[in-house]
Amino acid sequence: MKPPVLIIGAHRSGTSATARALELLGLQIGQRLDSHRESKALQRLHEKYLQGVGGSWSNPKPFLERMQTTEGRRDCTEYLRSNLNDRFAAIFGYRNNPKGWWLRSRLKFGAPWGWKEPRTTLFALAWLELFPNARILHVVRDTLAAAESIRERELKFQAAGDPPTPNLADLDYCRELVEIYLRASEQLANSPNYRRLQFEELQANPPAMLEQLVNFCQLRVTTGNLAAAAASIRPARVRSALP
Repeated sequence: MKPPVLIIGAHRSGTSATARALELLGLQIGQRLDSHRESKALQRLHEKYLQGVGGSWSNPKPFLERMQTTEGRRDCTEYLRSNLNDRFAAIFGYRNNPKGWWLRSRLKFGAPWGWKEPRTTLFALAWLELFPNARILHVVRDTLAAAESIRERELKFQAAGDPPTPNLADLDYCRELVEIYLRASEQLANSPNYRRLQFEELQANPPAMLEQLVNFCQLRVTTGNLAAAAASIRPARVRSALP
C-alpha cells in the first residue's frame, strides 16, 4: 500500500470540507463514514484510549502529557498496532461486502488513501510509528472561528436534550482547546511530508488550493473532478460575535 494521507486539525477547522473535496478528487478515505467523513470505529478507537488515560477529545491534556514519555508513546503505538492487525477494515470504515472488498483490494495496488478524524491530531506521533512515510495534511482555521463553532455546536446539542460536555459552553475553554490541537500538530511541522493548509485560503480560491493538494496527495484528477471538488467548498461566512 501507499503511505496514507492523514488529514488532521482541531475540531470545526474545515477538515470535513477538505476531506470531502479530496474524496471527490480520488483520495480513498473509507466507505462506512458519518456525515463528517469519519469512521465511527476510528472515533471509538481513539476515544477509548483517551478515556483510559483520564482524558477525552475535549480534555486531551492527560493524554498529551503521557505521550511525552517513552512508555506512554510505546503503549499508545502498540494499542493502535494491535487493533489494526485485528480490525483494519472496520477501523477505517470498510464494509464486509463486495464493494468493501474491492476498495480494500485497490489499496494493495497502490490506490491513494487516508483518513480524517480530528483525534488523529493528538495521536499523530503514534500513527507515524506505524506509517512513517504518511503525508500529514494539517488544516488550520482562524482560532476564534473554530472555537465559536465548537461552542455553537455544543449549545445546539444541549438544546436538543444531550447531556453537556464539560467546559464546551465556555468560549475561552474552546479557544484553549483549539490551541492545544494546534500545538500538537506543530510537533509534525518539521516532517518532509507535512503540509499546513489555511482553510480560509481554500475557501477563497478552491481551484488553485485544491490543485496544490492534488500534488501533495499524489492524486490523478480530471478537470471535471477538480471543478466538482472546488464547487463543494463553501465560501467563508461572516463570523458571529458570541459572548
